Amino acid sequence: MAQQEIEFPSRKIRLLYSSLFIPLLKCFFGIASLFNSKARRGFRGRKNLFSELGNRISKIPEGQRIWIHASSLGEFEQAKPIIEILKKAGYRIVVTFFSPSGYEHSLNYLDADLITYIPLDSRKNAEKFVEIVRPRAVVVMRYDLWLNHLIAAKEQGAKVVVADATFSIKMFQRPKLLKEFYRQVYGLADLVLTTNSDNKRLFDSFLGKKVIEVGGDTRFDRVYSRSVANNVTQKIPLSIDRSKRIVMILGSTWRQDTEVLRDGITRLVKEFPSLLVVIVPHEPTGDEVRRLVEQFPCAKVLSAVGETPESEVAILIVDRVGILTQLYVLGHVAYVGGGFGAGVHSVLEPAVYGMPIVTGPRIERSDEAMQLMKNGALFIVKDSTSAHEAMLKLVADEAARKTAGGIAMGFVKRNIGASALVAERIMKICEDRSSI
Repeated sequence: MAQQEIEFPSRKIRLLYSSLFIPLLKCFFGIASLFNSKARRGFRGRKNLFSELGNRISKIPEGQRIWIHASSLGEFEQAKPIIEILKKAGYRIVVTFFSPSGYEHSLNYLDADLITYIPLDSRKNAEKFVEIVRPRAVVVMRYDLWLNHLIAAKEQGAKVVVADATFSIKMFQRPKLLKEFYRQVYGLADLVLTTNSDNKRLFDSFLGKKVIEVGGDTRFDRVYSRSVANNVTQKIPLSIDRSKRIVMILGSTWRQDTEVLRDGITRLVKEFPSLLVVIVPHEPTGDEVRRLVEQFPCAKVLSAVGETPESEVAILIVDRVGILTQLYVLGHVAYVGGGFGAGVHSVLEPAVYGMPIVTGPRIERSDEAMQLMKNGALFIVKDSTSAHEAMLKLVADEAARKTAGGIAMGFVKRNIGASALVAERIMKICEDRSSI
């Protein structure tokens, strides 16, 4: 594979990154692995990485390999509709993850020819990894760009594409050296495909390069395709009749969310006997489930429901992972967690089913949440009183509920189609090495 001319980051940037940041990162994960199970799984999962990778890659024909990198499971979900198109076109897909959660939950994904961890981003690791994989193109989903791996890939002649790219306005406020690092690492990309025109303008201003295009957001394609194929009947033992009950799904909740919602939910299930509230904690550990049972004494836990009649369940606590997106099909109203913490979780998953959405105030990092709020499909609550008022309105007023839900579904459908455009640009850049 022919080398290409590379606009390398400055020697100072790369030296600081490779000789200071990466050793510190390795030390941090080594120490964290002693106390944190997730860090420990990631640390152990990278042992023997190169020998296993070498054995497995030999079965994948060289020349048609595209390397897709995702930080974790959420970014990989965005990559799936792109991968499916690339596979149909004859390309072979190598997927890497940084996070154990993404890696472990994706091992059975059939459209990937190979799934592995990305090694720690030292120069030696990066050069060895790329020499084994020899990708035709590297596609980074959203933001997880690793400097030495990208340089090694470009030295081998691979093109670099960032897909579903979003830009935080806070980037302009970072310290000068850190800002310059991001400018140079994004500068290695041959093409940056942003989710919308606002992100394109920010990237244009930040990078000053003519490699920025609007590609759209592939999450819309992913949530829509999953909604079409959704079958929740085997996921829970209760057969819920949506024509007789109003179902409120509290998805990806954290402690801060349920503390705000507790009083309002308790009042609503007494005021509306037909209401069923399904609580799906972000991390359904034993301790978290027990805490929720203490908060909602009348609640039933999914694993213990058994033959309990549907009419006897007012609040259902889900103590299983991986079924939230399917449970949304049952709902009429959604509360999406995270809005009282680091930021709201995915609002597209309930929106695709035509559900009005309630959440906490931290939505500024979610473009789609901001748009849904502006259009009247998402409602912000700041305390117990406003939470009860918002949920009461949506439970009691069917017309308001359906109007907001229709806006949410229409928003998703209008934004479908990004995956085909992104895949087309990736294929074009693979076939035309000289330019894009």
